[in-house]
Amino acid sequence: MNMEIVKSVLTERTISYPESFLESLIQAEIPLDRIEMAREDGSLDTVYEIIQHGPDRTFFSGSREEKQPHLAIIGAGDFAISLIKATKPSVNIICYDIEPVRNIFSQTAKLSTNKSFALRIPDNVVFTSSLKKAFTADYILLAVPASALSSVFHDIRKYVPDVYRDKQYILVSKGFVGRGYIPHRWLEKSGIPFERMIWASGGNVARDVIAKKGLKFAVVSINKNRKGRKVFAGFFNRKYLVPQEYSGSALLACELGGILKNYYAGLGRYVLVRFGEQALEKYKHVVRREFRSAVRLVSGAPSVSLRGWIIRKASHGPAFWEDLDVTIRGGRNGRFGEMVFNSQPIADVLESLGLVESFQTVFSTLSLFNRLSRRALKRLPVLKAILEIYEDLHIEYLERGDAQISDENLLLLKETENRLFYNTGKKKRWYFF
Repeated sequence: MNMEIVKSVLTERTISYPESFLESLIQAEIPLDRIEMAREDGSLDTVYEIIQHGPDRTFFSGSREEKQPHLAIIGAGDFAISLIKATKPSVNIICYDIEPVRNIFSQTAKLSTNKSFALRIPDNVVFTSSLKKAFTADYILLAVPASALSSVFHDIRKYVPDVYRDKQYILVSKGFVGRGYIPHRWLEKSGIPFERMIWASGGNVARDVIAKKGLKFAVVSINKNRKGRKVFAGFFNRKYLVPQEYSGSALLACELGGILKNYYAGLGRYVLVRFGEQALEKYKHVVRREFRSAVRLVSGAPSVSLRGWIIRKASHGPAFWEDLDVTIRGGRNGRFGEMVFNSQPIADVLESLGLVESFQTVFSTLSLFNRLSRRALKRLPVLKAILEIYEDLHIEYLERGDAQISDENLLLLKETENRLFYNTGKKKRWYFF
């Protein structure tokens, strides 16, 4: 988004907007379609008036600011905004985002600023760029990427040192940070009491976001915080809750499934575009079998036990197959794979899809599988190839700010294709490994 495009959108208005205001919208990364919608309904004039008096001026409407918030959401991305739609109108929500202009825009125009889709913000939601205001709520939902959790916990300890230990936390990001799955000790070292942590494992996130609906999710936890889970679940309309609450033993399978689904979707999109629907259908069968093996192979972590029903229902509820298909066809991770496997520069791909932070989780996933023996990895040939290609791209990207699939990895991609199918005359026939 550049200045000329924004100016063209904001023509013929009663207020002549200065360039400083337009520049603030650009820097806040407010999507152009949201600016246009605010211009059409007149709310952009109010945004301008408020910002003119400085971002510290209160911009909450009515008496909502004075009401005690039940739930604070840290982060205002796709997941958080979708989840807001699933809450009951009686639940007071305060949404934290570090960018003041973005908060002012969302609060005043009542439009989300996440890039995936436009959603009207209900009146029970207010926005803030102050952690102290956010922590007036008793329930704190951490809707940030796992790679950002460490810095978020650092800010929490710094800005709300007197109250953060007494809050109830809900984690909705994939449970992989540092060198692997989030352990009890890591949380305790970060200052968050483990007994106050709940996981909310999403429903079919890709499908729900694309359909512009609220998210379905299950409330899960591997501690004994049943009271906290019950209160938190009560914030939501029952139609958005997955009926079965997953036990602690299923948590690793659920979260691992969510991450591996994104990797498999990248190659799946490439397969769909290049080879068609029949090839994709066979590919999904191969992937589902591999996924089950992957969960079994890493399930030897302490305190985690897996049964067959967990594996069948893993990945954000009983929808690994469906979630994989949706991500392949319309999700960002599917498009990411298609682009990089077709030799597009990764910096442009990450920027265009908004996946810069998510790409950091590659090493976290690799850490889980690098501990496996070569013999074990032979059971995961597709995943192994994808991770090797992504790892090389990641290293080169970190070293020089951009990367492109190498000739060596193009050969690896070709070998993977050959493993998936072979030629019989003029037809391609798919087979399982």
